[in-house]
Amino acid sequence: MARNAAAALILAAAVLHGAAPVRAQALQRLTVESFALSADASGPLVDVPFHLVVTLRVRETVGQIANINLPILAQLELLGDERQTAGGPAGTQYRETITVVAHQPGTLAIAPATLQAVDGRDGKPKQWYTNALNLHVRANGTQELRAGERTIASAAMLALYAMLWLFGIGCAGAIGVLLFRRRRQTVSPEPAPVPPAPEEPQPSSASELEDALALLRAERTRDAAVRVRSAVWRTVGAADGETLADVLARTQGAPADLRDLLTALERSAFTYDADLQGAIDASVAALERRLGDMT
Repeated sequence: MARNAAAALILAAAVLHGAAPVRAQALQRLTVESFALSADASGPLVDVPFHLVVTLRVRETVGQIANINLPILAQLELLGDERQTAGGPAGTQYRETITVVAHQPGTLAIAPATLQAVDGRDGKPKQWYTNALNLHVRANGTQELRAGERTIASAAMLALYAMLWLFGIGCAGAIGVLLFRRRRQTVSPEPAPVPPAPEEPQPSSASELEDALALLRAERTRDAAVRVRSAVWRTVGAADGETLADVLARTQGAPADLRDLLTALERSAFTYDADLQGAIDASVAALERRLGDMT
């Protein structure tokens, strides 16, 4: 037993000693020609989606680019992420488009994206940085005007409903007076009540959310986050092909914790790898809050 313990210690030391070289060997060997971060709107509007674009050009022809880390976008709502890699004789261009939306006006500072790779020029592992971005988010006057128009329209409809309700009450009262004056009372046997057909039990939204929470606690992976997102989508009547913006528009009058849950699950399904575990933690917390409000 003593010899076995000594052998185990020697093996563990060898693994620890070789961990750093293995990590260095796992990095791609790339000759970086350009690495930039841009936005398709320097002055985005509140609650109007816009795009952040990460562009990388390398001299080598590769099928995919690894070890790119996006900046933390805590001040923005993440709506989706699309990646494209195109290779040719002149090298490879990598382009990642992130769809986001800002909910508060003001100056928005976005940190650089980073890339870790072995430099093709000297063979040394390095880290590259894009430029940072400073965006000025503007208030959306059109949405404020539309909100005011909707408020006025709602008030007009409420007044119309009240008038129709009063008119109906008046008609019912007039008919009652006429029937009383004629003093005609006809008694007809009431039909026997028909028992309602038994309904098949359907899973409630709460039970589906409990199953989704159990899955996300047990499997903290992107695949589990995508499956949980689809399950929650179905509880609000949305299809898998709909975007977060579509579902938020569908649930405009829903409780705030449900809309927070939809946003957190979208982040878990599409965020970058370094942010995945934090996004899953946020989704688990949102699920717990939603279930707590439903009970």
